[in-house]
Amino acid sequence: MKLYLSDKKCNIGRQAEIDLVKFFAIPFMVCIHFYEQFSGYEFADKAPDTLFRNVIEFTGGPLSAPVFMFSMGIGMIYTRHDSPYDFIKRGGKLLFIGYLLNFFRQTLPQLIGLAMGIDSGLDIIGGMLCVDILPFAGMAFLIIGIMKKLKMSAIQICETAFLMQAVGIWSTKFHIKPGVVQNLLGLLVPTGKWTSFPLTLWLVYPSLGMVFGELLMKCADKKKWYRKLMICSIVFFVAFTAGLLYAGYDIRNIYALCNDSYYHHTIIAVLWITPIIISAIGGCYYFGGKTKNTHFGRLIRYCSVNLNTIYIIQWLIIAYSVALSILLGIEKILSPLIIISGGVTVTAVSIAISFPFVKLKNKN
Repeated sequence: MKLYLSDKKCNIGRQAEIDLVKFFAIPFMVCIHFYEQFSGYEFADKAPDTLFRNVIEFTGGPLSAPVFMFSMGIGMIYTRHDSPYDFIKRGGKLLFIGYLLNFFRQTLPQLIGLAMGIDSGLDIIGGMLCVDILPFAGMAFLIIGIMKKLKMSAIQICETAFLMQAVGIWSTKFHIKPGVVQNLLGLLVPTGKWTSFPLTLWLVYPSLGMVFGELLMKCADKKKWYRKLMICSIVFFVAFTAGLLYAGYDIRNIYALCNDSYYHHTIIAVLWITPIIISAIGGCYYFGGKTKNTHFGRLIRYCSVNLNTIYIIQWLIIAYSVALSILLGIEKILSPLIIISGGVTVTAVSIAISFPFVKLKNKN
């Protein structure tokens, strides 16, 4: 396939299509969080069996966390702070912020509940040391910073990430007693309920994003490049999906929340999701150019730049809303319309609340 690459850096600075694909992923992310916390569906141990469940778990799966991780890898190529020290420093900061968020969204409400005589039945240590996407991002920056220190190229980092995933998949056979050790090991390998994004299983996406970012930066004709990439991605996706179905593989295992199948990512999931991500970025390239110099375009860039702030705010809103619903005895929701409306509302409120926080942060 002709890649239309140049020896020089043709695309520098923010890329509108990357900002846009992250922007669209934000409501998908918030809606799946709202669905997980408020819905009465048996998603934990039952595969999606309705159109609504398939749609929300798909959009909240392949089009959410993997998109953010892939985009993070692209950002690792485009950032001006690209030294190993910068990466390690940012990794440590993200780890700290991730655990700080865990305290305020899970541990603190639990402690307040216990003081009021309300036992949620949740594991306080597990909640505090939960390996969500921010701790994963911290670990990704740390390990890639070390790899950069060893002078490893993006391709070599990507190859290493796939080897690490094999180790992570193999480690799912082991069962470790719940506790601090289990949760800390969860930063690296899947060890239990509170490990959503262990490094070994998910590093493949930022590493693939790094390879993509290097190609994107040297692409001399983005229009033709994206057209070729989208055609190849769609053809591969259709052929691969047909092969999986023919072999009797249930593709819901790739994105379903039941039995941690989505979080226990495999090479099959990566091969199925990556062309979806590339197609989504390509689609955003053709649409994003029309919004570049508009108010909507500025909102897109704002949300992309301040994604972590929006992520933290939406979790705090959801967490304390859950605590309030428990206190008031509000029943779980089964209406798809209310779940989607709730997710969209939390998204809008989170973005609105982020403005004064970002303004204050920029002043400092």
